This record gives sequence, C-alpha cells and structure tokens, in this order.
Amino acid sequence: MIGIYRIKNLINGKCYYGSSKHIEKRLTRHKRELKNNTHINCILQRAWDKYGENNFSFEVVEECDISVILETEQKYLNLQPDYNIGIKSSGGDNLTKNPNKNNIVKKITESVKKRYDLMTDEEKKEKHSKPMETNPNWKDGISFSYCEICNKKISQGAKRCIEHIKYERNGINNPFFGKQHSEETKNKLSEIRLGKYSGEQNIPILIDNIEYRSAGEASKKLNIPMVTIRWRVISKNKKFDNYKYKN
Repeated sequence: MIGIYRIKNLINGKCYYGSSKHIEKRLTRHKRELKNNTHINCILQRAWDKYGENNFSFEVVEECDISVILETEQKYLNLQPDYNIGIKSSGGDNLTKNPNKNNIVKKITESVKKRYDLMTDEEKKEKHSKPMETNPNWKDGISFSYCEICNKKISQGAKRCIEHIKYERNGINNPFFGKQHSEETKNKLSEIRLGKYSGEQNIPILIDNIEYRSAGEASKKLNIPMVTIRWRVISKNKKFDNYKYKN
C-alpha cells in the first residue's frame, strides 16, 4: 500500500506522520524500533517510553499515487504534528525540531574540525585545489547571470543590470519619491560634500601652502582623488614635500 500513515498517542492526541511505498512494512519497522528503544526519532521514542505501547495507534490516513506522495505528506506535515522532527517531506531532516539540536550541531562541528586538524598539509592542499566539478565550491563553471529584462550578462546572484536598477529607482519606483530631506539632513549632507568629516577625516592639509579643511575638500577643489592626496602626504618622495598635514 502506498500513502500516508500516522502514529497517534491515544492519551493526548499527539501524532507522527510519515509516507511509504510499503506502509505495512514501514509501520512494522516503527513498532520494532520503538520496542527495542532504537528509534531515530527521539521525541517519538520518549513518548512511547512514557505512555506505553498500548496507548499508540498505527493507521493509514490516505492512500495516494507514488508520483504525489511527497506533496501529500507535506500537507500533513504542515499541520505541525508534535512527534515529527523534520518539517519537510523530502526526508533526511532529523535536526530541525530535535530537542538535542544544539548538542548535535556542536558534535558535528567538533568532528569536522578534528578531522581537518588531523589532515596533513598535502591533504589540505589537495582538498582545496580540486579542479572543476571535483571541487565542492565549483558552480558548474558559471560565475555570472543574465538580466531578466534585457538579458545582459551580470554578476551571479543578481537579477537585473545596473541600468535597469537605476531605471526602477526613478520616479514612483524610487522609495524616496515624493519625499524631501529635512533642513537638518540637508545641512549635514552639505557639510559632507564640502569635506567636513569627523575623526581622522577632519585633519587639515597644506598643499602648496594652501590650507584645506580635509583631504576631501582638497580632493574636490583640486580634482585629485582623495586617496592620492593622502598617499602624497605620507610619501617620503621629495617631490611631494608640498603635501602635508597641518601641525
């Protein structure tokens, strides 16, 4: 029989849902593991140990075609049954709702770190230099995407190119559309544009004996990149002795 089954606690109504291509065999396995105290689901096992075998029912709740079995199971998992640890019908999730989740994650992390620490330098080098598809970080050789509007090549993970992002931010698509800065904000922005910075950026600079309030102000007035000005200030090249911070 193919479909969805349920293990239900007759005392409190809590239950566990599962799916199988052979429900009868699967339920028999559940019973055997619960009786032997070897069931992988610790929540269900604890309930079984507390309430006893006679207070649980094993039943088929819905038969379905194998092609829709996971979709059908997900419908029941969405009810958030108390005894299910995994919340996805794809299976393999014994961690999401596990009461020992933190300890399990800690043990896995420590185990991985221990194995890595025991590796020789050559093994580490080989692991991190695997070519192409043998490297777990390799993304099929694709490092770019395409704009969903104009199909232009863009960085991987992006959805639209810069031109269309800018276009969307114009007019009503701009979250600031129809709004204005306060006078206080306008003054702050004006000061920033004039080179009034705080901290290390607010250090006066002398260039050709002309004082500028900061490298930013000098950059704007002389049309020289700010990073270039700072480099010249600290340079030991005699050519730039006319660039210096004001004492």
